[in-house]
Amino acid sequence: MSVDAHVSRLFGRDSLYMILWAVQLGCAALLTPVLTRFLGTGEFGTVAAANTVMQVLFVVGGFGLQTAIQRAYARPGLSGPEGARRIVTLAIVLALAVTGLALVTAPGWARPLGLTGELPALRLAIGWAGLSAITNASLGLLRSQDRLAAFALVSLLQSAGAEAASLGLVAAGRPTAENFLLGQLLLQAVAVLAGLVLAPPRALRPADAPMLRGALAYALPLVPAVLGMLVLSTADRLLIQAALGPDAVARYQVAYNVASGPILLLGVLNTAWMPRFFALAEDGERTAVLAASRDLLYRLLVPLVAGVAIGAPFVLRVWAPPSYRPEDLYWVFSLVVVAAVPFAAQLALHRALVAAGHTGVVAVAVCLAAGANLLLTWALIPPLGLAGAALATVAGYGLLYLGLRRGAAATAPVPASPVRLRTLIAASVTVGLAAAAAPDTPFFLAVRGALVLGTVVWFFRVLTGVRRG
Repeated sequence: MSVDAHVSRLFGRDSLYMILWAVQLGCAALLTPVLTRFLGTGEFGTVAAANTVMQVLFVVGGFGLQTAIQRAYARPGLSGPEGARRIVTLAIVLALAVTGLALVTAPGWARPLGLTGELPALRLAIGWAGLSAITNASLGLLRSQDRLAAFALVSLLQSAGAEAASLGLVAAGRPTAENFLLGQLLLQAVAVLAGLVLAPPRALRPADAPMLRGALAYALPLVPAVLGMLVLSTADRLLIQAALGPDAVARYQVAYNVASGPILLLGVLNTAWMPRFFALAEDGERTAVLAASRDLLYRLLVPLVAGVAIGAPFVLRVWAPPSYRPEDLYWVFSLVVVAAVPFAAQLALHRALVAAGHTGVVAVAVCLAAGANLLLTWALIPPLGLAGAALATVAGYGLLYLGLRRGAAATAPVPASPVRLRTLIAASVTVGLAAAAAPDTPFFLAVRGALVLGTVVWFFRVLTGVRRG
């Protein structure tokens, strides 16, 4: 199959899985303006903090095995489809063990996080994390099997279904963080059952020990790697809470939820694409497809980054009530949007390294970038406030790209993008940052609206050309 044919499939059927993963993100984003009107800033801040804990435990409890499942499925020489199902069983056992340990020890580690008074919400988040890790393993298998309908059912249960249940409990009962998290937990349990029925795992046997050890050896470096990515994307909330309080966390979270849309979409697209890269031959074919798909993503990012940043006033006024002072969040919004550029750059190298089996290189680069991001966030919040945290996010992803580029140069090199394309990306970033400083007068709002429409047309013209090509 030609490079163009592979790229066409990446942006065709493979991207349908991205859309389904994106539904989960979209539901969370669409729920935000509703939830902020039911919950006070304190309760919403508790939800944000509990969600951060959930994401950390979800990664730890998952042990990186979703990627190992997809790698095993694509390579019969490793274990094939049957081996992938046995790795799902291993994922279930490990997720339950981590969840139980976290529940027992929660009172101890909640204290340094400042969450001692939120133990009921914290325990719900722990259960939610464990069930999500199990569902993630099932989704990895369903994606490798290319069972779109089954994948869609499980995804929608844990996204649209869970958000509807949470909102129903908050609206019909007391508007508390506990009720919101309870809805997530209940529907996640339903998603687990659906995933296990649709993609049943296989029982473990003593003969599977070498295969399982190999899967863990490959996957375990992805745990610190993903945790490092969580530090880059979520730890700033904890530092903001410590420095500025829960109200500031709520304001930052509202802006971040929407502005990080391009980053989140790129992340789920990366997940949806990995089975194809695992199946490609480890020669020039994989490298050529990696470079071509990266450059097409850059072409889409040019209008996307500029358009989303320019539209900040319209989006923030819908997503945040006046008490959140959305007009003071423009710089936060634009900086987070611009962070999508270094994020996309590092993902291209991440795909190359993970497909080639160099997960340890990824882990080292991510952990170093995460540590630098923590220091930058801690240093920039006092002088710059919430914008300092957003600026540290941009710098963190930039440092990650540099680290991965150094690692990939020796193990999985990918050719650089054309100079013209890099120039267009730089121009898009400049426009996105300049938009944060533009005034909110009627004239400038009208100009913003016209420019947003122009970038939408531009984006879809590029996308149509990609699919035709």
